[in-house]
Amino acid sequence: MKQPVITEEVIAKIEKWNEALAASEDIHIPWVTVKQVNKVGRRHLHKCPKQKRKVHLLSDGERRAYKILMWRPETIQIDEQVPLDLNENLAIAEELGYIHPRNWETNTAHVMSSDLVAHTVDFSTGEVTKSTYSFKYSDQIWVVDEDGSQQEKHYRVWQKFHIEQVYSEEHVGDYSVITEQDATKELAWNIDWFTTEATAIVSDSEKLEFVEIFEDFWVGNPFASLKKHILNTGKVMSLDFKRSQTIFKHVALHRILKLDLSQKLFLL
Repeated sequence: MKQPVITEEVIAKIEKWNEALAASEDIHIPWVTVKQVNKVGRRHLHKCPKQKRKVHLLSDGERRAYKILMWRPETIQIDEQVPLDLNENLAIAEELGYIHPRNWETNTAHVMSSDLVAHTVDFSTGEVTKSTYSFKYSDQIWVVDEDGSQQEKHYRVWQKFHIEQVYSEEHVGDYSVITEQDATKELAWNIDWFTTEATAIVSDSEKLEFVEIFEDFWVGNPFASLKKHILNTGKVMSLDFKRSQTIFKHVALHRILKLDLSQKLFLL
């Protein structure tokens, strides 16, 4: 099987990226930016309050996935559009019996990149590990048969996943393919709502007191509105509604207050 070739142009692009990363004060520079992507669809230059930098996300679904992963308590960093070593990937493709991604007209190898690489910490040990996530919409990779079983769709996409998986497991960490069924609009909507108070100054004692009182009210009257619980909690803590809502969003975002976020939350 003849693999695609690495051109001088590709080598120069890789060297330029490495030089830019070495010279940058940022901890990460994406291989692909929103300006470089020429395709139909929405792209997002997201200003992340947790990482305090602009993040390049190439679809609505990828944007949702990033936010959901980023605001997990154990996540300390996410790198987007991460390039994979081209020589390593060519060897992996050869071993698997796949043609490496390429320009089929010129047989020039493309540099593959991972959508998201999450750095997470184990709070009990302090160990930091990394995991790779590829985002695709489910109808792009799955088809449902007449008997209701789910089958892989577009074998070429799955070949690329397999190459990326082998690379990640050798050099990064665990590998997962995620879809909009994992990064739902409802979960992302709630996180967006909470994120308005991501940088709010809330003391540890306020957080713990708020959660304890809120949970007591919730257990006592689970059918009352969210606004009612926030108001009642604020009254006990001698807070106005604005401050009480700020603390609620803050503790919900950081998962100090455990909530079911599978449906959109509303005050009323």
